[in-house]
Amino acid sequence: MSNIIIGGANEVQVLVQSILNAMTSIIQQHGLELLQRYPDDLLVHDKATLEEYAVPGARIAWMVGHSHTHIVPLGLSAKENDKVTYMTNLANDDRFYIIKVHPGRFTMGELSREQFAALKHTPVMYTREGGVSSFWLKHHKNRVGYIALQNVGTMHEPKVSATITPVSGISALDRSALEMWCQHAIVELSRTLFVRQEVTWAEPIRLAQVA
Repeated sequence: MSNIIIGGANEVQVLVQSILNAMTSIIQQHGLELLQRYPDDLLVHDKATLEEYAVPGARIAWMVGHSHTHIVPLGLSAKENDKVTYMTNLANDDRFYIIKVHPGRFTMGELSREQFAALKHTPVMYTREGGVSSFWLKHHKNRVGYIALQNVGTMHEPKVSATITPVSGISALDRSALEMWCQHAIVELSRTLFVRQEVTWAEPIRLAQVA
């Protein structure tokens, strides 16, 4: 498992670019044709996901082949964990990795197909307290934020307005989890993946206001 330390200004951007550089090296090392066939899958789509979820404490599953690359943040939601099962059944020559993000550094190690599939069982740290349209998100027993949704569209043009109210002092990983659970709730409420949305982050509230 490689161990890469990051430092300096724009730490998030530097970290994400360093992870992408490591991914690119692996793709080239194994002679995969992804960057010739579908470069945007890595350099646009995977990059955007890393910018959201590559924060200290994150564990990220990554698989790559000649014509596909997929990454899944682990431990935030059972729905996300389940995706690794699908990712092990795409092609015989795919490669599988686990990325662990620490403050200022990350590690990346290769896994067997069986080890990668077992990531489905990564313990989920977050639970929902409430219904679909309004709920608290809890990290273990602690509330980290409140999510409120409202259908503001029509049957033919679904649209959901969402407000995320974080608890003051939560971690970057908690914020990533709030974003993920909000997205899942939007799809659940609208019953379609093809829904317009507007997500607003409200001012943080103090823990005393949560009790």
